[in-house]
Amino acid sequence: MKKIISLFTTALILLSFSSVSFAISMEQAKSQGLIGETSHGYLAPVKANPSATITTLIKSINQQRRSAFAAKASKAGVSVNVMSKRVAQRLFEKAAKGSYLKNSAGQWYKK
Repeated sequence: MKKIISLFTTALILLSFSSVSFAISMEQAKSQGLIGETSHGYLAPVKANPSATITTLIKSINQQRRSAFAAKASKAGVSVNVMSKRVAQRLFEKAAKGSYLKNSAGQWYKK
């Protein structure tokens, strides 16, 4: 009986972590207008006071991007800042209609 309860408890804990991890994807958050691309190549919340889930999503993706920018910048012989702005330009061009983009002046607009 203890083993069954222990397995059940473990399963519940794992399910709770997985539901948080997959609560919302970047594409879903973008399509709902919760996050957008910035002119610096990173994501940001479109509105003030985003939920904890959105904040976590943004931080996670931006950390991955930062690492990728650093690797690409090193290979290209440019700064991370230059690389992130180059990527931002491509992301702006490829952004879906209705996506939120933040220009270099700090203003959000809908594509």
